[in-house]
Amino acid sequence: MDVPYGNFEPNQADQLAALWAQRKRILLLTADIRDAKLRLSMLDPSEFWSSSAQRAYRERIAEIVHDVQGVLNHLITAQDQIWRNIRQLQAAGEE
Repeated sequence: MDVPYGNFEPNQADQLAALWAQRKRILLLTADIRDAKLRLSMLDPSEFWSSSAQRAYRERIAEIVHDVQGVLNHLITAQDQIWRNIRQLQAAGEE
């Protein structure tokens, strides 16, 4: 049994290791998506654009940024749930 996981049953230790790995992957994914959202936000053209194509481009970028924020919200919810699962499993291992 690995020392970092304390006095867990083998299945609990495996579950805890999997949760930590999953948390790490989600954190990395969240950071990548935040970076992409920032890059998209910087694509917003000047407010002085006046052609219909330019306005449509600006509106589509805003829609995409909004959708990306929705994805980020789901990832943050997933991070919170994984963290709760980790704490719950750790508490169970301390009993």
